[in-house]
Amino acid sequence: MTTTIREELHIACPPAAAFDLMADVRRITDWNGGVSKVEMKSKGAIGKGSRFVAVNRGQAMESTITTFDRPERLEFATTGKTMDVAGRFSFKSAGSGTTLIIELDPRPKGVMKVLLPILKPMIRRDLTNQHAKFKDYCELQNQSHDEPPSP
Repeated sequence: MTTTIREELHIACPPAAAFDLMADVRRITDWNGGVSKVEMKSKGAIGKGSRFVAVNRGQAMESTITTFDRPERLEFATTGKTMDVAGRFSFKSAGSGTTLIIELDPRPKGVMKVLLPILKPMIRRDLTNQHAKFKDYCELQNQSHDEPPSP
């Protein structure tokens, strides 16, 4: 069963900046309180094939970047014990900012197949909060890059 969760955000930062912050999964702990630890498991620069392991609410999940089309499209395949998730992120220029379209396709395993329809409203609310924090984080990072260095 696939139930796509879709959101659209308007972020006051350029698409490339938002893309880079989303692609570097190691930074997720800066804006997602549910993630306590992230390690990059692959070598080299972040790009297609980069692998990360994150601990989300006490459970390890492995994410691999499957599409890396900077600054327009980023996709992840995430696997975990109770659920796999396909995540698609589209970054479009919107004036001086970005429209970010997020599509998440959870694929529950085991008992989560039964629980997902019940938990979907809570999951959606949690994701909306996380995405709002990502928006704030991007805008804060963008502001700090726009400020002239202190004398």
